[in-house]
Amino acid sequence: MSTRNILALLATLLLIAAARLYLVETYAIPLPFWDQWDAEGDHLLRPWIEGRLHIDYLWDPHNEHRILPTRLLSLLIFNITGVWDNLIEARVNILVAACIPLIFLLFLMRQKALYGARWLVLIAIIAQFALPFAFENVLVGFQSQFYFLITFTLLAIILAALYPDSLLAMAGVLVLSWLSVLTMASGIFTPLAAAGVYALQGFQKREINGKHVGLAVVLVGLAIIGYSIMPQIEANHIYRARNLSDMRKALRFILAWPVSKSWPAAIVLWIPGLAMVPWLLRNRTLSCADLFMAGCVIWSLAQTLAIAYGRGQEMGGVSSRHSELFTPGLIGNAWFAARFIEVTFKNKRITWLGAVFFIVFIMGHITRRKRDMLAVHQTYDLSMKQETNVRKYLKTGNPAVLVQPQFEIPYPDSIRLRSLLDNPTIRPILPPYLSRD
Repeated sequence: MSTRNILALLATLLLIAAARLYLVETYAIPLPFWDQWDAEGDHLLRPWIEGRLHIDYLWDPHNEHRILPTRLLSLLIFNITGVWDNLIEARVNILVAACIPLIFLLFLMRQKALYGARWLVLIAIIAQFALPFAFENVLVGFQSQFYFLITFTLLAIILAALYPDSLLAMAGVLVLSWLSVLTMASGIFTPLAAAGVYALQGFQKREINGKHVGLAVVLVGLAIIGYSIMPQIEANHIYRARNLSDMRKALRFILAWPVSKSWPAAIVLWIPGLAMVPWLLRNRTLSCADLFMAGCVIWSLAQTLAIAYGRGQEMGGVSSRHSELFTPGLIGNAWFAARFIEVTFKNKRITWLGAVFFIVFIMGHITRRKRDMLAVHQTYDLSMKQETNVRKYLKTGNPAVLVQPQFEIPYPDSIRLRSLLDNPTIRPILPPYLSRD
């Protein structure tokens, strides 16, 4: 890589790491939160300490998901530190999350694909990883599954794009696809995105490749198996879209993000990939970098449809934790907007259309930042109340201290929380400051 590329890579990663480190050090607390108490504390760390953890628990369901990499990371951190501390996990997640922009930039630089207008993709990469919109994932260490899922997906798409005829690469795609299924429920879209990349290569070459067809069938089968083993949580069915009208209303929120529910914004943000891929295919000029970005767009579009269905009933906005699933697709669309500027540069009458994506994208983030930071401060205020109430209980042993409004204790059930705090295995591994006067 050139010196300029190395400097750009380092500057981008340092900016992203610094922004996330600021959020973690300012607003994250060591006290575990919500799902961590059961899934991580009682069902993972306690049996590990007591010597009764069965290996098959590592991929047992957690709600709709199977969070194998997150559980392995939790065990690793605990065995190194000897303490169950959300703040430490959140700090480690900064490094885990940084792998994603690192993969994007290393891939593009190794392909010598970053030059001219294409550098505009850095705007999307930096914004999607440095801004506070996904604060739930940044502040809670247990949310690492989002970063693992995106990482596995990017690597699978890269293998499919770079080495389409390599049997070893195909095996890698299958392994990464299965890891994605064992990371989150929406990991079932990773094999579908990889299959989409193989299909695009067939369209590009105007030929049917028997190996690609066979692998695509296996990948689709893998997605079907993943769906078939997905736990069905009856309590979550009330959130599902009831009809196409619910889906349409939900998609207005989701596709327009970071803008708030706007079909014009949704069109501007997603049309670059949907328009440029067919255009480049027609001219047979779809490069490996384009194939990679097309796979990212396919994957994130599938995520938007899944969220619209799974959370589509009376949706009032996109949740903080889900917003990171749009990141690969938005980066892909930024890439294709830059490619549009590049290929139409001599036609000044239409070149400006490519810039519209970046204007809408940037303005969307600018207008939502104040709201995002307000949500961060509100979450932090509640965290302080949770910490105060838990410390009072550990000092006094008075059960009434934990009878508080929702989110003013770090678990939805005060009786269950009390039993966990009193557990002779869990209590000693909690952050020591909780028991100090």
